[in-house]
Amino acid sequence: MKSITSYLLKFALVATVLAIIFRYCLSYGIGNQSIVIIVLAAVLYSVGMFISGWHFGKKDGNYLPIYDVGFRFHATTYLIHNSISELWFVFGFNSGYEKVWMIHLQALIWGFFLLCHLLLFLWARKKSINGLDKTELFE
Repeated sequence: MKSITSYLLKFALVATVLAIIFRYCLSYGIGNQSIVIIVLAAVLYSVGMFISGWHFGKKDGNYLPIYDVGFRFHATTYLIHNSISELWFVFGFNSGYEKVWMIHLQALIWGFFLLCHLLLFLWARKKSINGLDKTELFE
């Protein structure tokens, strides 16, 4: 099945850039104890990710009309964001006020919701390919 599309890869690239910028601004805001920078970074990251997901998800849905409830984009976001957050600490880019256990806790909670999304995806997948040409499903 054509599950890794060019639109998903473009989304992954944008998500990577946004996550790096977010981590930089977040660490800078935490290091300088600036609530304004922290909140602004979180809001702009959220808006940027939403717009990116909406844009590439819509194009992906037109290219590959399978009702996947956005799971591939959600899983991609989870992997990219948490990988960059972990690497941020590995390379020592974090501020002195940040603790790595917060990244682990956030990944655990988000992982629970990703698991719920996976279950929803598996349930919806049964009905997702009805009416599609079989030649469109396989490479």
